Amino acid sequence: MAVAASVCLSTSVGRLASAAPGTATPLLFAPAEASQSSKLAILPLVVEGTLSDVDSKSLTQSLISGLQRGAFTVLDPDQVLAADADAASCDDAKCFQSIASKTGAGYVVRAVVTVRDRDYSVQVSLLSGADGQRVAGTQDACEICGVGDASGLIDSAAATLRLKLDALAKGPASFKLASDPAEAIVTIDGEIVGTTPLSRPVVPGKHVIRLSKEGYISIEREVTFVEGVAENLAFTLEKLPSRLPGKRWGYASIAVGVLGIGAGVGLTFLDGKNFTPNCEGENVMNPGVTGQKECRFLYNTKWYGVAATLAGAALVTLGAVILINSRPKTDKKRNTQASRGFQQLGIGPGSLMLRGQF
Repeated sequence: MAVAASVCLSTSVGRLASAAPGTATPLLFAPAEASQSSKLAILPLVVEGTLSDVDSKSLTQSLISGLQRGAFTVLDPDQVLAADADAASCDDAKCFQSIASKTGAGYVVRAVVTVRDRDYSVQVSLLSGADGQRVAGTQDACEICGVGDASGLIDSAAATLRLKLDALAKGPASFKLASDPAEAIVTIDGEIVGTTPLSRPVVPGKHVIRLSKEGYISIEREVTFVEGVAENLAFTLEKLPSRLPGKRWGYASIAVGVLGIGAGVGLTFLDGKNFTPNCEGENVMNPGVTGQKECRFLYNTKWYGVAATLAGAALVTLGAVILINSRPKTDKKRNTQASRGFQQLGIGPGSLMLRGQF
């Protein structure tokens, strides 16, 4: 059996106090309405697999009793269903917000139980009521165990949730995160939460924030958030080192390539020419056979010339690619092509073409 329990947190966040741009001064939240934030609505247990009604009620009661130890008024699933008959199938952010509104609760709890043989796993998730997004979570599991063990997992998950809810009751922590460049992917404790610039609430305590963007070195920081305080965070991502050498190597490659092409042309022109200064006497081969003077020693440099020409053309092409890759991109189209690493170069009228990604 596998038991997966996801718990959703819904809360409203007050307006932020203003602060001067670019400062690290924390932003304070206005307190939420007390009567609403102290209520907790528990949705009916969702069971995936085979679980008897008795066992389902037992797991639900473990969740309720674990949460009732906190400083919250708990609305059980029957009370939630009385307010909204569709509560049992609620599984998205808009639905969670609707449940919170109809029940007058500041938070919503949703548990999903998946049963597979005798393996159990319990996952608890907290989601912001303002947008229905997940702000924290915990997970536990046991193998070859019974309903009693599963109830223990549910109770442990409820206890973890209760501590986080107690911290949130003091006032939510939040942060504003910016990065250079923007649109970096943000993960909190291994979960993707959006892209920069980003502003959202977070459960107080230590969290690991990671920023990543294609073409840049990822940044990971551990940040401690305090109840009722919003932090301004800003990070600068450094570009990954270029896969190609710098400009000077490009110029050097072109110079050596031009010399190679020149040498190749010279060797090709020299092929078949007389090796000795003159073609007289012993330097003449079989003068009586053909009736024509044929020199005995000739240059045989044709293939050396071809190889030198091709090598020189390749070096010129490589140098051009290096220079183009290191050239500043001034318009959006060029930036897009550069980000994809696409280059197309040619040497001569169809003699040699290099096209691809670098």
